[in-house]
Amino acid sequence: MSSSIRRHHRRHTGTRLRRLHDAKIERIRRRHRADRTLTSMAAGRIAAGNASASIGATTSSDTTTVTSSATQTATGSVSSSTLPTETAISSGKALEGNGKNTTCSATESAVDAADGTRNNAESSEGKPGDAVDWRKHPIRAWRAQYGRYKQTRFYQTWAKRPKFSYGAYLCVAFALLLITDMMLLWSIDTKHMYNPDAEYSFFRQILDSSYHSLSSAAGILNFFALGMVYLVCVTVINRFWLGTAIFGAIAGIYAFACKIKYAMRTEPILPSDLGFLNGGGGGENVASFVTDEYRPIIDHGVPLIIWFAVICLLLQFLDRRRAFIHCSWRHPIANIKNIFGNICRIVAPVMSIWLITTYAGALSTPDSSIREFVNEIGYAPIIWNVGDDARANGAATTFLSLTKVKAMDDEPDYNEATMQRIHDRYAKQAQEINANRDATLTDTTVINVLSETFSDPNRVPGVHFNIDPMPNIRALGDTATTGLMLSPGYGGGTANIEFQQMTGLSMANFNGSMLSPYQQLLPTRPEVFSFNQMWNEACGGDDSCSVGFHPFLQRFYLRNANYKKFKFSHLYTLDSDPKIKHAGTYEGKSGKSGNVTDEQAYQNVIDEVRANAQANKPAQFIELVTMQNHAPYPGIYGDENEFFAADMSNVPDGEKGVIGNYAKGVQRTDEATKQFLDELDAIDKPITVVFYGDHLPGIYTTAANDPKNSIALHETDYFIWSNRASAAHDVKLPESNAAYSSSNYFMAQTAQQLNARVSPYLALLTELHNEIPALSRAVTSGGTWSPDGSVTYLDNEGKEMDPKQFSAKAKQLLSDYRMVQYDMMMGKNHLLGMGFMNLPKQ
Repeated sequence: MSSSIRRHHRRHTGTRLRRLHDAKIERIRRRHRADRTLTSMAAGRIAAGNASASIGATTSSDTTTVTSSATQTATGSVSSSTLPTETAISSGKALEGNGKNTTCSATESAVDAADGTRNNAESSEGKPGDAVDWRKHPIRAWRAQYGRYKQTRFYQTWAKRPKFSYGAYLCVAFALLLITDMMLLWSIDTKHMYNPDAEYSFFRQILDSSYHSLSSAAGILNFFALGMVYLVCVTVINRFWLGTAIFGAIAGIYAFACKIKYAMRTEPILPSDLGFLNGGGGGENVASFVTDEYRPIIDHGVPLIIWFAVICLLLQFLDRRRAFIHCSWRHPIANIKNIFGNICRIVAPVMSIWLITTYAGALSTPDSSIREFVNEIGYAPIIWNVGDDARANGAATTFLSLTKVKAMDDEPDYNEATMQRIHDRYAKQAQEINANRDATLTDTTVINVLSETFSDPNRVPGVHFNIDPMPNIRALGDTATTGLMLSPGYGGGTANIEFQQMTGLSMANFNGSMLSPYQQLLPTRPEVFSFNQMWNEACGGDDSCSVGFHPFLQRFYLRNANYKKFKFSHLYTLDSDPKIKHAGTYEGKSGKSGNVTDEQAYQNVIDEVRANAQANKPAQFIELVTMQNHAPYPGIYGDENEFFAADMSNVPDGEKGVIGNYAKGVQRTDEATKQFLDELDAIDKPITVVFYGDHLPGIYTTAANDPKNSIALHETDYFIWSNRASAAHDVKLPESNAAYSSSNYFMAQTAQQLNARVSPYLALLTELHNEIPALSRAVTSGGTWSPDGSVTYLDNEGKEMDPKQFSAKAKQLLSDYRMVQYDMMMGKNHLLGMGFMNLPKQ
């Protein structure tokens, strides 16, 4: 080998060896830093554990000796300042380079010794002298326990459980949407009720009765609506099976509740009913109104929902895929997967909520692109009859279409100047009326009695008893104002009739989608006028002159909030503070009623009026809403019910029994009302009672099936009576002004009976009543009243009026009335500030 080659070889070899040596030294230093940390930790744990000083010294000495020797043997070039641990590592690496496969250094032995001491400390549960008291470190203890648990055979098997694919999720979601869709289709099908004696199960009966309707417009639209709700549940919770359980429970509860309500009132569950449940003390109180006929649906439906939820929760536990959308909040930007997953986790629920709200709003917007799309499917809204709308478009679609309700269409001419002209017009009319009147309305205590479901059953076509269930109230026609009230409700809608009587406004002026102002509108209004505020004004602004009584729960129809907005001093109910004083129920020969009797309800008012008269306080405005005759109508009277023998009705026997029980309740109301008026007659203060039934009960199935009976099923009885201390005692309004009315006119009629001066607002109502005695829009109807969604008008003989034939005065009054209602319910309340509702000063 030539000298040049040797020099090149030595130079190359030396360079390579230096590189290897330098790399080895760097690796040794890195390991030294790690071992130095371990050694320090071990030494600290040994010292903390009160280990033997001699063991610590020996370990230290041995470590130093071994590392020094190893250092001299391996390199001989390491500085004497090199730490013992580093020297030991170097020695180990040198031996490794010589082919000696040393696996444990002296330092590692020291660490092992320290770890052994630590393990002994861990195994001794808090004994004196232990290295660490793990009771003071629960997180470390848990980690240790979890580490041991992960080594078990069970964990190794559990860790291999399946992770469901997104394809499996999609199949489950599609199947569940089909099932819930069929449940909603069944819920509004009156032809297929659950039959406990049938051969097939409850679930089988639901599917058999509705699967053929999945391809209908209602089935397809329901599927879309349910799919959007499902998407919200899963993306918001981000757990597929948990979201599925919540969605299935919501859909099941909605379907079963819909089935019962539709059978009783011919309408599905609506958004306003959710406020009813939230404000009424919970679903158990609503369920108390369910008759025995529908109990099997609840008894079988509730376990079905519970089992479904339990199965979904078990699947969530078994599914190794925990999150539906991968996300990592602890390491949001660690990698592309985490970044993308976190973005999707935020965007998905926002987009799903936006999708369903946009869809719901578009259903009531005819020119929207979504509306055009659903129209192609077959969407045909029937806003004047939610029952027909649910049958045609699906209960879920009807529900969503009512979530964003516009109470009234915009009035292009609405402004302060327009309202000023209306104010001036009826201020002048009030002056003309007041020229012939000399009494002050607020000098009389006015008691409004909304008698729950009170009406004469003998007026219903096909129903007849050979005895009169209401002889005392009928006899008032000789000395008091009596007549029939046109109600917008049948089988329900109490609060709407109450709203009309309290405010003088009419449901006829609202859009068809406005079903419950108490729940859909009043909570959003900053200020609302009601007639009791005139009594407050007469009391110098003291709301003690306005008192309400309702022998049920205060939050039903959000009455507690609305009565405060109406500026009542208090609404006495079963759960108010203080509670209503008299709340006894009736016990018949065969059972006990769950509703407070009318006798007890009247006694609360008597006590209030007597106490007020004895204290010589100003007159009051008192509102009483009774509960005695609320559905259902169980057979609690036994053979004491004479109406069974007196029933000459041409209806099925099952319907006869319910109507007979209801007629007995009407008789009890009639007797209690006579006693109530007699006690008021003995009080030496002017008192006037406005009594009316809010609607007929939804028990006349045979009559409701004939469209010709629709108006008859919306007429209830009313009277206006004044006691002996009143100047209006024995005053009776003429038939032309009393035979037919609607509850929005009652205050104007009361002022007329008392010969009391009126405000511009009451002047408008007085003139409108003279031109159009009764007007109403059906909200819940078992028939097909006003099939085109228009308003029904009745003359003083109870005949329908054609709005095309109205006089110019009647048209002007209706236009102004609508504008007034728009100002009060949608606008800026200009009229309230102008004094439109103020009575003239004495």
